[in-house]
Amino acid sequence: MKQSQSIEIAYLINGEVVSVRRLSRRSEWRSALAAFGLVALMSSAAAAVVAVAMLAAHRVLFIPTYFGLWAAVCFGAATLAATRAAHRARSYNIGAAIDDDAFSALALPLVRRTPAGYRLAIVPGFTGRIDGDRAPMAVEGLARGERGTDLPLEIGMRAEVVFGPATFVVRAFADVGQAPALPAGFVRRFARRALLPLELAALASIFCAVPVGAQIADADMKSAISTRATPWEIEKALRAEAQMQARSLHQCFDVLPISCQHSGYVGVGVSLSREGEMRDHWIARSTYSADCPVEQCMSDVVSTWFFEPLPASMRVILPVQVLRTDRPLPYGQARAAADLQRTTARQQVASSVN
Repeated sequence: MKQSQSIEIAYLINGEVVSVRRLSRRSEWRSALAAFGLVALMSSAAAAVVAVAMLAAHRVLFIPTYFGLWAAVCFGAATLAATRAAHRARSYNIGAAIDDDAFSALALPLVRRTPAGYRLAIVPGFTGRIDGDRAPMAVEGLARGERGTDLPLEIGMRAEVVFGPATFVVRAFADVGQAPALPAGFVRRFARRALLPLELAALASIFCAVPVGAQIADADMKSAISTRATPWEIEKALRAEAQMQARSLHQCFDVLPISCQHSGYVGVGVSLSREGEMRDHWIARSTYSADCPVEQCMSDVVSTWFFEPLPASMRVILPVQVLRTDRPLPYGQARAAADLQRTTARQQVASSVN
């Protein structure tokens, strides 16, 4: 069984140590667990904040859907962050990117772990030497072609690579059994990328909430008609309630000919108890002729109406304006109905003058 390795890379500028980082399998696991835990904690905190905000906005959450949504987002974002962190912990990158371990005009993974072990990248332009069990070797003599070569790092090897003002000292030794400390800000780089799915989950949480039902108080149960109202004020209130429900009369015209598809007036007679319950109802008068038999249908529809409680039981006839049915008419029929309505209006005006 191959012994586990640990690689230490020291970054120097003009002989002064700038940073030191250690690569190992333990550091990869530590990076993955740290990223997973931090993103999971962020997701849990975001879910709690969104739930509190929903309750403050008087919204009720559907718990199964809400928990399912945030559990999926939490596990998915945490797993993705852990995978990226573990992949990043396998290599020591140099370049000009902000996430690189060391600054260099040349961007490449200087040291990376492969299934066969850790390897050191040697490219043209590198100088230095490599010490180990064998005789020292010059780095520049190992670079082959434009892409260079990868040198396997064995336990006990020490490589000093110089590129411009930067010097990288790479040492390979047996893993001591303790995971090295993570670089400052290493985990936060992957946690920041989880903010977008958390924001989308917070937006999707709106569809898991419904408005809070208002509690019915005693004031809500009181009638809109005052107990001190006069009979005329009571009748006006009943007329308004009847007119609001008059749209239900449209169904009486859907089965009638086009000649009956016009507006008119009917007198609705009702006998109401103090609780607003309808004891009796009838159609007292109507502007529709015998050719438009709608009285019986209207009487049946009126039986479904409801009214506010009254100061006293009352028997009254309420005039109601009936509008034409909402069902659209073909162009020709609509024009004929309009002409018929105008003719009826002229006849009514002429009869009133005589």
